[in-house]
Amino acid sequence: MAKKGFRQVSVITAAIGLLLLLGSGLAEAAEIHRLGNGITATVYSPAEISEQWITLEKDSAYLTHPAAGTVELDVGSDVMYPFDQVGVVEALAAMRGFETSVDVDVFILPATPARVGSSFARRNAIYLAPGISPVEPSTAAYITTHEMGHLLTWAFIDGQSARWKAYMDIRGLDASSFDPNVIHADRAREILAEDIRALFGGTLATVSGSIENHNLIHPGRVDGLKEMLAEFFLGRDVTPLRITSSAFPNPCNPRTTIEMALPEGMGMEGRTGILRIFDIRGALVQTLTGGHVANNALTIQWDGTGRSGAVVSSGRYLYVLEMGQLMSKGTVTLVR
Repeated sequence: MAKKGFRQVSVITAAIGLLLLLGSGLAEAAEIHRLGNGITATVYSPAEISEQWITLEKDSAYLTHPAAGTVELDVGSDVMYPFDQVGVVEALAAMRGFETSVDVDVFILPATPARVGSSFARRNAIYLAPGISPVEPSTAAYITTHEMGHLLTWAFIDGQSARWKAYMDIRGLDASSFDPNVIHADRAREILAEDIRALFGGTLATVSGSIENHNLIHPGRVDGLKEMLAEFFLGRDVTPLRITSSAFPNPCNPRTTIEMALPEGMGMEGRTGILRIFDIRGALVQTLTGGHVANNALTIQWDGTGRSGAVVSSGRYLYVLEMGQLMSKGTVTLVR
């Protein structure tokens, strides 16, 4: 329970080590900030996440939220230090040089995401992982703005092959930068997120004057790049594209492969698919990330298990498969 007068990070149960930011009284509701650059940010504090949106299963903890989906948190960490909420909002508000209209859900996490181990963005949400020591304001601004770059990429460039091609051409990148096996700094999506941070970030986010990939020319010296990206961000295009998919075998016992067709020329190489399985009542059963992209199709397997690791009961299940702005829905029947 939250304790009045305290503002610190502590362990809510010794058994799992889940971190909770203790506020004064009960956790406040999410704050909505409508910023001058056209970003509308709904910010969820560590206290609200811990008190309202964390579910515990055995030795695991999950953030489950309609906007966030499901994110497993590392519950074995020592005391962590979440991002400062005011600083996060200020970093988003400080982004300048463009006008847009986009919504973002920002989750200031009380513990580290188990799978990625760091901050990340997914569709229209940003997840900010805490540090092992207090996060410096410039570091918080850097990371927040970088992840906002990923979100702007999803909202205005993903699913539009002409925009991706224009960016790749003006930046002098080739298809190898979409290879998931290349180092982080050489990946097209990371280069673009860094370009957005460097071109449009505020003073704190750009204080280093550099980008992650030191082998590339600074984006500020690439003629026409800033103007092109600002033009992309003017519109609002965040409606997922509905794509056909199928499951085979269907019925399954228990393993099945779900395949989603990918339009040609959309720059989806190296992307990660997200598969969510629901029961017929709409309850989330399983979330899987990854998959394999080949021959203009994304495939990802479900082995019939739920989040506990046990095979679920026989019956009809709904699935939602997403990659970037692409989405497909269908059903699969499990027979044991």
